[in-house]
Amino acid sequence: MDIAEIVIALLFAAAAAFTALFGIRQLACKGYCFNNAYIYASKEERETKDFTPYYKQSGRIFLMISGMTVLDGLFILFSQRWFMIAALLMMTVMIVYAVRSSVKIAKENKENKEKENV
Repeated sequence: MDIAEIVIALLFAAAAAFTALFGIRQLACKGYCFNNAYIYASKEERETKDFTPYYKQSGRIFLMISGMTVLDGLFILFSQRWFMIAALLMMTVMIVYAVRSSVKIAKENKENKEKENV
């Protein structure tokens, strides 16, 4: 293990800490919501619509990114193949979660609109 690997691993640790902090803030519905539904919403929609499910989704994704970053940093430090396998597995779980939760949120929004129109 040389100094370059240690420096890179520390950079990965800092990135993981930043994304974890950001994920925790998203779960608490604080700050700007980094979700397409929020980004593309009109100003009026941002003021009236409940974006809590989108904050929660983004928060969980950022926490998973943080976990993947930690695993990547550990792979750089220790060169153990299973760290990379675990990171790839976490990426797969993250993608499946993102798709499933997006479908679930869209379905709930559709049902709520139908209830309002009745």
